[in-house]
Amino acid sequence: MEWIDDLPERVNVSLESLLDRVEGQEDVYMQAENASVGQIWVAMALMNDRIKKLEDLVSAQRKALNEEDVEVDKHLDRRLEESLKRY
Repeated sequence: MEWIDDLPERVNVSLESLLDRVEGQEDVYMQAENASVGQIWVAMALMNDRIKKLEDLVSAQRKALNEEDVEVDKHLDRRLEESLKRY
């Protein structure tokens, strides 16, 4: 696919990784009336699963910080402010 080669390196690597994971479900999406559309839906489901895992991780980290009486948003704002002052 020539158009993939024109993508920025980081995006290309990400796409190739996703396609590798989607390919593992080929037996499923090939049963779809339109296999290409089925493949896209499988890719979206895999990305959604990854987002859900990240949200769960962030939630757990926020909970852990809050249990230690750390105000997460205030802490993040202070770190952002410190970072911006450096630049």
